[in-house]
Amino acid sequence: MTDQGWDTAMRLASFAHVRALNESHDQLTTNELKPGFAFEGVRIPLVNPQRGIFKPQQMQFLLSIKTVFPRVGARIWYDDQREVHRQIFEGDEAVDYAFMGQNPHGTPAC
Repeated sequence: MTDQGWDTAMRLASFAHVRALNESHDQLTTNELKPGFAFEGVRIPLVNPQRGIFKPQQMQFLLSIKTVFPRVGARIWYDDQREVHRQIFEGDEAVDYAFMGQNPHGTPAC
């Protein structure tokens, strides 16, 4: 299997695992996601407690499972927080995220 094919299979398994978790919980928090899941006998993390978007070392590309709902009146850290929740709840096929603010060369989150 190619690296990209392996990454795709792992990503599909990631979201299948999240869907299964979602069926048994009213809402998913970091606590439910923290254990990750097993893929081909290897533990794959789903979240990094310090980051919303990160790249598990086993994956070729970034993985984003969670988002932040800013409190009313709280500071908006990333511009995408204004639009991302609409995209999620309306079922848009893609969700726009800001990674490391305005600096695309920021320290990798892996």
